[in-house]
Amino acid sequence: MAWTTADDVINAWIGDDAPSDTDQIDLWIGKAEREIRSRIPDLQARIDAQAELLPPSTALLDDAIDVVVAMVTRVFRNPEGIRSRNTGVTTGPFSESGTVTYGGNTPGELALLDSELAKLLGERGGAQAFTIDLTPTTSRFHPDYAWEPWR
Repeated sequence: MAWTTADDVINAWIGDDAPSDTDQIDLWIGKAEREIRSRIPDLQARIDAQAELLPPSTALLDDAIDVVVAMVTRVFRNPEGIRSRNTGVTTGPFSESGTVTYGGNTPGELALLDSELAKLLGERGGAQAFTIDLTPTTSRFHPDYAWEPWR
């Protein structure tokens, strides 16, 4: 069962150069979803469980669609997998130069980023701060101590 459609990718596209070959988009959607399923085997079961809640939830399904769209978009934006390229143009005596640099460790590849994996696993942020109160409960400085001023 596919989570994402070619329209999801096309509608999320920013710019005028959106891909139009829906068969090609569907091919890469299938690859992205297989990659996700291989890394998170219980994801479909968790999506189904959310759909059976009262009221039903589509939060995890929406996250899965967002991740697939992002993965496929990275491939279509940089199909050659180039790290950086020059965008220089020369017309007569005038020239303009620039460089486009693609981020990430695997530019243009179908890759599931750590942040996307964490989103689908339900991890929110990494390590969380906490405190342990070592004050004895018999101490008047402990928050649970019932202080009675007449003692």
